[in-house]
Amino acid sequence: MVTGFDGKAKELLIGATAGSTSLIPTAAIRVNGIDYVHCFKVNSWNPNLSTKYSALYKSADNGKNWSRIDAVTFPGDSRFALVGYYKKDGFVYMIGTPTYRNKPAYLARFKETDIEKPENYEYWNGDTKTWIKGNENQASIIIGGSVGELSLIYNSTYKKWIIAYFNAAEYNITMRIADEITGPWGTNFVLATGAQYPQLYGSYFHPLSAKGDFLYFTMSMWMPYNVFLMKVELSDK
Repeated sequence: MVTGFDGKAKELLIGATAGSTSLIPTAAIRVNGIDYVHCFKVNSWNPNLSTKYSALYKSADNGKNWSRIDAVTFPGDSRFALVGYYKKDGFVYMIGTPTYRNKPAYLARFKETDIEKPENYEYWNGDTKTWIKGNENQASIIIGGSVGELSLIYNSTYKKWIIAYFNAAEYNITMRIADEITGPWGTNFVLATGAQYPQLYGSYFHPLSAKGDFLYFTMSMWMPYNVFLMKVELSDK
């Protein structure tokens, strides 16, 4: 645990303290020995959730202390209000969605050394089949429908990109695969349904899923408001 002077777990980022709304992490990654976490700041929960902004924070002491990187700030209506990260071949790939769980997904990338330089972020435009630097409005949809709380990984055994996310429209955890990060992303595979696991949401891969025949992911359930570890066997199908 990261503890404060009183020996109790301490708040790492200013969140739902007096006079403030929640600050919710969506993804984290370690790059160049530094830990980074992407969070969104809640503007309002009612009548529907809206985002004030999303921001990047970093820690150079193994997560004990964090500071905001002001340069990396996404507006409330950004296509990358919530994201998933994955490192491969010197790049960090970032798949994002607007707030909250009922929007499509978009793709960006940047060199590991450029994580704090949003002017060097590149956004995938499927119409022109090109990466466009510095303008997220040029990012085109790579996965349509309701993509929420996504997680991204590359499985080296099957040589496939794999994404999982909460599919609010179909009320399940959906998985898709692709040979290339830019897609096309294949047929839906349903990993868990709301009928099996009422009030399910979230699906975050464990790093062990990057190799071998099994995917491991955490799945939340609103009641009993807890997180469960799930296991999926892959096959040549």
